[in-house]
Amino acid sequence: MENITVRPIKEEDYVLINSWWKSIGKSPPPRKLLPDFGLHGLMACKDERPIVCTYLYLTNSSFGYCDYMISDINYREKDRFNIVLQLMNQAIGTAFNLGYEDFWFITQNKQMIEKCKSLGVKVSEDPYYLICAENSTKEI
Repeated sequence: MENITVRPIKEEDYVLINSWWKSIGKSPPPRKLLPDFGLHGLMACKDERPIVCTYLYLTNSSFGYCDYMISDINYREKDRFNIVLQLMNQAIGTAFNLGYEDFWFITQNKQMIEKCKSLGVKVSEDPYYLICAENSTKEI
């Protein structure tokens, strides 16, 4: 019997999470850009094996969001998307229990977008573009 749990990200998860980013050819986000230096997030595990995680960005308004969702590329079981959904539902529950009224997930993953749409989840049809200002950029 499978055992799916969702727990807070732990310090010892950080090396594993970084290896997931590297396995898809991307650089991990710098810790200083992650909430609580990379510890304010959730990890979904199956039988204690970490499968997918995301970071919760909670603001001083009633709006929050999740970003930098990443999973173990080597986990290919049929329940993969259901584990992702459990993680998303736990993140939503956490935010709403803290009083947030609006909560988003940010993703470029087209498969996730299509699967969420097929389940009737509201997905924005408007494309969003990030206008990035790094510390070295003094003005736009």
